[in-house]
Parts: sequence; structure tokens; C-alpha cells
Amino acid sequence: MRIAFLTPEYVSETAPDGGLANYVRTTALGLLERGHKPTVIVASDRDRTWSDEGIEVCDVGTASTDWRLAKGVPLLARLHPLFRQYSACRRMARAFWRLHAERPFDIAQASSFRAPGYYLLGNGRVPVVCRASSYTPLLRRAYGQRATLADRLSDRLERRQVARADASFAPSRLIADVYARLGTAAPRVMRSHVRLSVEGQDRSFFEKHRPVGRRYLLFFGTLSRIKGVDLIAEIIEPLLAAHADLGFVFIGRDDGLPDGRRCMDLVRSRAPTTLSRIAYFPALPKPQLLPFVAGATAIVMPSRVDNYPNTCLEAQALGVPVVGTLDSSIDEMVEDGMTGFLATNSDSRSLRQSLERCLAMTQSEAVRMRDAVLAAAKRAQSEDRIGALIDFYEETRRANASRRRIG
Repeated sequence: MRIAFLTPEYVSETAPDGGLANYVRTTALGLLERGHKPTVIVASDRDRTWSDEGIEVCDVGTASTDWRLAKGVPLLARLHPLFRQYSACRRMARAFWRLHAERPFDIAQASSFRAPGYYLLGNGRVPVVCRASSYTPLLRRAYGQRATLADRLSDRLERRQVARADASFAPSRLIADVYARLGTAAPRVMRSHVRLSVEGQDRSFFEKHRPVGRRYLLFFGTLSRIKGVDLIAEIIEPLLAAHADLGFVFIGRDDGLPDGRRCMDLVRSRAPTTLSRIAYFPALPKPQLLPFVAGATAIVMPSRVDNYPNTCLEAQALGVPVVGTLDSSIDEMVEDGMTGFLATNSDSRSLRQSLERCLAMTQSEAVRMRDAVLAAAKRAQSEDRIGALIDFYEETRRANASRRRIG
């Protein structure tokens, strides 16, 4: 099959991180290995076509709406982000049909976020499946942000794309249930393909910067309110004060808080007497990051909402337990007391209690948990999730062909 992925983001030399971007790349590589031909059509700041390990990538420049037209007209100024989104969707659809004319696509997969496949819906020629990668109003609330008029209209586009796609799926029960409760659609739960390599670690940066002589907890990923970094800030001082041999390491891009402060500024302001045991590094290349993950006592992931995150999978592949939260999708990946620990969502006191449970494990208990984590990770990696996705594509194509015959 020739498969088009329409996405607002993809891994590149200037944007190496991003959960959606990494999902698209990992899945495309998995399909390529099975003999299929994936093409990624991605919103970008330039027009170009390039190859990423055999994946055809079509960057579609989308900065085409003229901001000057909106100046002086308050309503247009408020809606300008929506105009840009419409423009991006249209240009991506045009790129899709241009590529389709050269070599026909068998199916298109669009992310729900930013509705990049909106103008392909109901096209009658190529079936469109939508991966419900998130529900933006839920994310916005977790970030502590209020919706603008443009946001609400954009949310409507996303819901309509999920509802009107030929088929839809979600990587977690959490997100699938959200859309089912909305009555928008009933996405099938299909777990993301696991493609984890813990080989080729570069330990030079770790050896230079690791907390020498003490165990440490690690947060890695995007630092933000949605990931619960503010909850860590509330308990980090008493936690470190109670454990003189403990350090805390943060690694990742700091997206800040709703009030404009950097997340690490909040963390440091809450831990004046234990600052020497707190370390922060911006996002590291995977070979430099993995030694920090492997050496941690536990990974702390108090997300308010998540969607089957790669960070949890990576930690488990290295046998490291995760301290996460209920009702966030992390509870679909961690079994409390067996492969990690779960705290009440958005509750710093419960987070502290779960961390204390983790830190109180004896050496033999920690070894047993590590074995259980590795076994769970091995089971996840042994599942043929690419095969399940291919079957889903084929099922959608058959159903679409049947509807065309009846019509």
C-alpha cells in the first residue's frame, strides 16, 4: 500500500522532539519495513521534498495568509490563527492530490490535532482514517489555558474530522472514551507501535553531569503544567529534605506555565535549601538521554492528561519503574505496586505518597519490580501493532469500496 500521513509536525533537524512527530516517524518506518510506501505530508515553513531513511517527506509551506489584512479589524485579528489553520489544511490537501496524481495513494491517515486531513474528508476516492491523538480542549484545560474564539472553532474542525473520517482510532482508552462520550465517534483503541532502541548509548555527558554518590529521580520530556511539573515543585523540597541521599534531574524543553514563568524557575523557587541536588538539562539527543533514564531510581510522570507516552515506554524498556497518575492514560501502562506506582491525578500530596512508596522499596523488592517492568516492556514490544494497523487500513479500504459500490 501507498500510505499518506498528514500531520502538523514531523521530526527534523530543527524539531527533533514532539510526541506526534515521533509517532508518525516510528509508524512510517514500521510500515516501510513491511514493504509499504509511506509518505509524510507535513505543515512546515518551507516547501521541499526529502527522504528520511526511505520515508518520502513533503514539507508544505503554510505561511500564506497575510497578517496585514487582519490588522485594525478586531474580529479578523482574533480569527487569524484559524485562517492560518484553514490555509495549512488546504495546502496539504493540494499537495496530497498532486502526489496522488503522480503515484496513487491507497489510504490517508490524518492526526486529529489541527485537523490536517479536513479537506480530504468524503473525497470518494481515497479513504481517510483519523488517529485521535488528543482532545485539544482537554489538553488546554490541563495547561491552564482559556479557549479563544479561534480555539473553539479549531476544536470544531478537529471533532468533525474525527467524526467524518472513514474510520478512526486512538492509542489510549482515555482519548477513545472522550470522543465516545461526546457522541462524535467511537474510535477503536489501537496501541502505538513500539520501536525502542536502548543500544548505542553515549555515556560521556552522563558521566560528567550525573548526581555522584546518590540515587536520583528523573523527569524527562516537555516541562509544562500538563505534565505536572508544578506538582513536582510543590513536593520537591520536603521530599529531598527527607532523603539526604536523593537528587532530582529534569531533562527536556521548558514550555513554561500559564503565568509566563519557566517551569524550572518555579521548581527552584520552591526548593531553596536543596538546590544543589536539583539538575536541569535542555532536551538531549537520545544516546545522551538514555543513560540518565537507565540510572534513575524511578521516572516521575505526574501528567494531568497524556496519550500512551513514548517516555513511559522508553523507561520501561530499560527496566525503570514509572511513578505516574490515574486517569491520565499512564494508568493504562503502569500497574500500581507491580511495574510502578500511581498517584491521584492533580494531587501533589498523593504524588508524594507514591514517591515515598517507591523510595521505601528494599533492594530485593526493587529487583523484582525491575524484572516485572522488563517483562511488561517485552510483551509490549512483541505485539504486532504494525500488523494490526495494516489490517485496520485494509478493513477500511474494503468498507469504503463496498460503500462506493452500493452508492
